Amino acid sequence: MHVEFRAECRCTPWELWRFLDETEKQKLWMTTLLEITTTSQLPRAVGTTFDMRVREGRRIARYEGRINAYDPPRHLGVSFWGGALSRGVVMQVDYRLADLGSRTRLEYYALIDTEPLSGPIKLAIPIARVFMFFQLRYFMRNLKRLAEASARSEATRRTPARAPG
Repeated sequence: MHVEFRAECRCTPWELWRFLDETEKQKLWMTTLLEITTTSQLPRAVGTTFDMRVREGRRIARYEGRINAYDPPRHLGVSFWGGALSRGVVMQVDYRLADLGSRTRLEYYALIDTEPLSGPIKLAIPIARVFMFFQLRYFMRNLKRLAEASARSEATRRTPARAPG
């Protein structure tokens, strides 16, 4: 199953990157995310592993993951498994940022290998795709709103106040 999403944000790539890369900022836009804990000794880079706790309905699901691509502020790629995903199923997520001057283009790609699925679970893929689309759209609206508000706030801080007159 493949899902894509694109958006333009009125902020720099670095301002948007912080919301993709910093755990506390991730929790602001991915409202179901409770915790991410690094499980490897590596600094944040390709190969870093992590555990993630996510609220799924009334239960807390645990996922394991790995960073596959790390090129600030242009590209972040992760894979994760566990939680609501069936045994053997891995989800790969890619965030790509392009500098458009005063704006940043965000491209999101997600790929879930559904080959390990069988029977009734495989029949539920169309329903899962619809749910994933609506949740993704909600998360991306949050991300855009937060990154743009942060950029406006930063611009206000950098602009010297004018004396009346």
